[in-house]
This record gives sequence, C-alpha cells and structure tokens, in this order.
Amino acid sequence: MTIANLPAAGVPAEEPGGTWSCFVLGPLGDPFAEAGSTKLKIYEETLEVYESVIQTACSGLGITPSRADELPGTGEIADQICRQVKEADLVIADLTGLNPNVIWELALRQGTGKPTIQLRDAADVADLPFYLAKVRTIMYGRSRGGLIKARDALRQTLELGIRNGFDILTPARILHGTVVDPDVLLEEDDALGLLDAYAQIEVEMAAVSDDLQDLTSSLEAITEASNAFLPEVKRLTAGGCRPSAMLAVILRYAAAMSGPAADMDRSSTVVAERLYSADAGVRLALAHVESLPRDERPEGTDEFLGILIDLEETANEAIGYLLEMSHEVDSGKGLSRQLRKPLSKISSAVGRIVSATSRISEWGIHARSLLAAPESSDRGGCPEERA
Repeated sequence: MTIANLPAAGVPAEEPGGTWSCFVLGPLGDPFAEAGSTKLKIYEETLEVYESVIQTACSGLGITPSRADELPGTGEIADQICRQVKEADLVIADLTGLNPNVIWELALRQGTGKPTIQLRDAADVADLPFYLAKVRTIMYGRSRGGLIKARDALRQTLELGIRNGFDILTPARILHGTVVDPDVLLEEDDALGLLDAYAQIEVEMAAVSDDLQDLTSSLEAITEASNAFLPEVKRLTAGGCRPSAMLAVILRYAAAMSGPAADMDRSSTVVAERLYSADAGVRLALAHVESLPRDERPEGTDEFLGILIDLEETANEAIGYLLEMSHEVDSGKGLSRQLRKPLSKISSAVGRIVSATSRISEWGIHARSLLAAPESSDRGGCPEERA
C-alpha cells in the first residue's frame, strides 16, 4: 500500500493555483528590549531568517507567510495562534533554541496531517527530541551565503511539495489512518504519470550515485584527519598534559576538520534532496507494480525491485558507520568551542542522511514484499484478502 496525503494536506484552501496560507512558528524575541539583550538579539536574528529565507523562498509560489507578531492586535493571542497552527495550509517551524511554545505548537500541527517544514540554525548544537530529529530539517547559517543556501533549499522543498504533495508525518498517520489504495495517487490530476515517475527515478538515481561519491570523499577526509590527530589527543589526555598544550592540538584538529565537515554538510544536503525528489516517483512505480499480477508485470520489473533492495542494503551499512561516527563526534563537542562547529556540521549531516535514507528502507521493504508475491494463479480471495 502507498501512503497518500490527507485531503487537507494535499491542496490549499482555495482552488489549485490559488494562494497558500503559511504560518511561521519560531522564537520571536522582543523588538523593544534593551540594546544588547538576548531578547533583542533573538528578535533581530529570527526576523532576518524570516525576511531573507522564508519570505523570499515563498515569493512567486503563491504562498503568503505570516508570524504571530503580524496577527491582528485584538483578541486572545493564544487562540489566534492555535487557529493558525490548525487551519493554515502550510506551517514552517524554526526550531532554533528549542523554544517550548514552538515545540508545543509544532506537536499540535503534526496531528492535523497538514504540511509542515522544519528549519534550524546550524550552530544550534542542542539535540532535537527524537520525534523531531527523524524529520528532515533545513539547516541555515547566519552568513549571507548560508541564508541564500537555506532559501534555495526551502524553495525547492516548497516547489516539490506543491507539485508532488507533502509527506504525512507519523502522528497524523497514526491518528488518521492514512494508508490508502495506490489508485488514489494515480487518479490525482497533479500527480506524476507512470512514465514521468520512471524517468524521474532514472535521472535522480544517476545523480544520487554521483552525489554519494562527493559524500564518500568528505567522509574519507574526515577519517584521515581523525586518524592523524586523535592518537595525539588521547596520548596527551592520558599523560595529564597542560590544558594549553591540549588546546593547541585541538585547534589544529578543528582546522583540519573544518573543510571536510563543510563539504559533508553540503553533500548530505544534496543527497537528501535527491532522495526526497525521487521518493514520489519510486512510490508511484511501486504502487503500479503492486497493482499488477506478478506474471503480468513488465520486463525488467524484478531488476528494478532488486536495485531498490540493493540500495537499501548499502544504505543500512552506511547508516551503521554514520551513527558510530555521530557517537564519536558528540563525545568530542565538549572539548573546545573551536572544535564544536565542524563537529556540529558533521552531526547535522549524519542526521540529514539518516532521515533521508529512511525512505530507502521503505522502498526496500516494499520491493521485497512485491518480489515475494505469489503468481496470479496461486492467488485466491478478494483483493482485500490478498493485501
């Protein structure tokens, strides 16, 4: 079976081509706070992200974003926010700082099954709650280049969601039972056609292969830097050396890790985008295969399913290595603030890849079930009994 969007999640409130309402969650700070205060800094930083990333990405797509501080001045603010969280066609949540109100509002939103996109400052090193860490999050840097990169990533995500539909997260799938018949996808006017799907898969998978080479190169460079410095770090730690001597080695280690970590961060973003882009096509192709008796499947179907299974096995091996790397990286973040930044980039990249490759696991599981399906002559009973 294929997971489709809830009716409320697939299209805006108006007819296709109309305007999507978009409510933006995030820390707001205080524009009237004392100069130099934390509240004023939060206000200025979040406003910059709102204007430079979110508003710019939405421009031209028929999406109208708004924040809580732009709501009408009358009425109870909590009531207005809850209504926006529930009723907006789209919600974009900035998780920077893990603001408790934002987390609560995001949980409320996830239960509706309507589209939600997560953003976060790449410099924020606090661990996300597990149920949010599994959701793809667009990371942004505070530099001009970092904001532009996040803007482009958000715009691509929005374009893909509008064209192919947004994913339903686990809370809504459980609450609403959104497993539906594959024919639902085939009947949607704006859904991919079957040939579109196969063409998209071919293009995206070829690109993923190239992108994975870049990611592998980054991993090799990180491993090389770690092998060069970690023995010395362990030796100095065991020898009880002065902190200044230890710090000198850590700073050299941080400098060696900086370039590869940035490369891994970029490569992981590209790979994740490729996988998300391919996902709609793969799911449609799998739904089509499932709709046919095994002996009526087109030539090459088993080969296609085998590719997905091989991809899943390769991804699972890589995930084990990445999670082990992430554990080692987390243990080193407390050594120095200079080392924390490249290590945080690595952690973000690992989380991004792990989240994206969960789709590959779903493809592989589905492909295995289709390969194991009996011939049509062995089938009996109604379609519901065979499902």
